[in-house]
Amino acid sequence: MDKNIKDINDIDNESVTTHPTTIHRKGRKSLYMAGVIAAGGGFVVGFDTGAISGTMVLEPFVDRFLQVDGTYREALLVAMMLLTATIGGLLSGTICDYIGRKNTILLGTGIFAIGALFETIGLGFGLLMAGRIFVGFGEGFLTNAIPLYHTEIAPPDIRGRLISLFSAMSSVGTIVGYFVNFGTSYLTSDWSWRIPFLVQLVVCILLASAYFLPYSPRWLIDKGRKEEALHVLAKLHESSIDDPDVRAEFDYIVEEIELERSFGNRTYAECFRGTNLRRTLYALFTGNGAAFTGTYSISYYAPQIFQQSGVGSVGISLATSGASNILVLIVSILTLIFIDKLGRRGVFASGAAIMGGSMYIVGGLFQGYYEILDDEGDIGLTNAGARGCVIAFVFIFQAAYAYSWGPVAYIYPAEISNMRTRAKVLALAYGLNWAIGIFMTFVMPIFMANTIYGSYYFFGACCSVLFLGSFFLPETKGKTLEEIDRIFNPL
Repeated sequence: MDKNIKDINDIDNESVTTHPTTIHRKGRKSLYMAGVIAAGGGFVVGFDTGAISGTMVLEPFVDRFLQVDGTYREALLVAMMLLTATIGGLLSGTICDYIGRKNTILLGTGIFAIGALFETIGLGFGLLMAGRIFVGFGEGFLTNAIPLYHTEIAPPDIRGRLISLFSAMSSVGTIVGYFVNFGTSYLTSDWSWRIPFLVQLVVCILLASAYFLPYSPRWLIDKGRKEEALHVLAKLHESSIDDPDVRAEFDYIVEEIELERSFGNRTYAECFRGTNLRRTLYALFTGNGAAFTGTYSISYYAPQIFQQSGVGSVGISLATSGASNILVLIVSILTLIFIDKLGRRGVFASGAAIMGGSMYIVGGLFQGYYEILDDEGDIGLTNAGARGCVIAFVFIFQAAYAYSWGPVAYIYPAEISNMRTRAKVLALAYGLNWAIGIFMTFVMPIFMANTIYGSYYFFGACCSVLFLGSFFLPETKGKTLEEIDRIFNPL
């Protein structure tokens, strides 16, 4: 190799300067339409969060599945889904590179649909568990493939907004899931828990419309399908293949892909070489830090948390959970509008500070005001003021996550990694995020059964660490991928 070219261990594979071109798109309807359809996978992921947390407190569901070892079965249903989501997330990097981002979205949706079918049938705990396993694989594929797809079709000025569509659609799904559960909570038959799973199945079938999405132009070029890639770029530009801007972007991507190919086969080991190591560590910190905030536990067990705080019946606790997620949706919509105007580092730090403070306060209120309510040892809050504060700070926690670590933990790893390693770095970041979620959700019911306040102090401490770590992250707002590259490889 030419002596003027640095060794691969000393420089990123995207760090050789190419010639970026400013693109003036004639319209963005096609771009946003593709983004919204792809983000539909976020809806089913969010719906599952809302559906399973509400379903697990319904009396017909408890009577059928949780009469024996209920606490551990409840944790197992969530943890097994997260385990297969972890595996799916880690596998998704290679799958996305092999069959494409769009086809991985379709694969994830199909596997999710199989899981929803098994859950709807639900003849026994074993079949229900099999359904959760399939759902986990589907979620693992979707949570990597969708942000990756968005990253590769988005121009720099709306990259954050487009990637955030996944989080916004997830918030919508969670709300719908909670209120579907609220409606079915008044049923006394097994349909009270079957209907939410059936809704998931129907939505997955509708998401087969992702078949009509254009492929990622970068993936097409990487596979040698250059003519098809040129037509996709023209469609996203809402222009023709003779447009000079379309041709300029196409030539730039081709040049970049051919440069990447000169470094040989892509491997996971490459993510940990040279300055790629720093990028990967930043991606792992932000992608996995989101799980350490406690959001999985708070989201999955919100109805139980509100019941412990003394809000009343199952139906009221579900309605309260749904109301908190309406707030999350409002914040998510505002985030979509302003995310590309806010600094990533400041958003991470402020979000961690607010979430950490909220968890410390909720833990202190439970520790100071909890009482044993009955002879069975059930505990809760009888002080009306403490009860109201707990509900308020859970709302604040969820809102803070929705504008900070929720969306930006998907954006930042995609921005910070280079084109050659992006699919695999995202697979590591999002896959391990699910793995951490296993621990968080498995211990939450045990915390709630044995120490009503311990989990909140733990999550508060984790948020404190994330707050401090946020100040060491390089800022990426408003920068092109080439400018981000210069942070790691100055000229």
